[in-house]
Amino acid sequence: MLFIFLGAASFLVWDHLHPERAAVAPPPPPAIVQQPGPVFSEDEIRKVRMSLQDADSSVRWAAIQLLFNIRDPQLGPSLEKMLAEDPDPEVRMKVVTLFKGREDLSRLGALVRGLGDYDSNVRIASLQALGDIGDPSVAVWVTALLRDTEPPVRIEALRTLGRFQDKRKAEFKILADKLRADYEDAVRRAAARR
Repeated sequence: MLFIFLGAASFLVWDHLHPERAAVAPPPPPAIVQQPGPVFSEDEIRKVRMSLQDADSSVRWAAIQLLFNIRDPQLGPSLEKMLAEDPDPEVRMKVVTLFKGREDLSRLGALVRGLGDYDSNVRIASLQALGDIGDPSVAVWVTALLRDTEPPVRIEALRTLGRFQDKRKAEFKILADKLRADYEDAVRRAAARR
């Protein structure tokens, strides 16, 4: 035990007396990596687009998901066509959910067209998506579904209109609060000048 103690102490003394030892140099910085090129070639993307015509609905859905994930510039028209023409209502409902994630105004037109779908579940999904988006400019088409033959569609149309109204109330409250704060600030500044 004494031997270990003396060995450790002598190492510490030697290390303290020889500070000229070069410190270990840090490793060089990593090389700058250039951005990778596109994962899919244009030919491969064209093949995926052709899969949208496949007879199997799971293949069509997988193709549209892939195009959505890689942000295909031709995705908007493909989504609109699938929502309007795909024979499988499940695929059309899933396409509606993808429209909620898009950030262009063409989605509103496609979702409004989804309100006229023969399958009530697609109409309900379109109503829910329009409610999530919250743009009251489509209220005319939503109001038309208050006369739908399916009670669940009529109920969802009422909910969507209520969501539009709630959004308008929230926007109005924010505007009213801002106007009130601006007015109070102007009154304080006018009082301070006197």
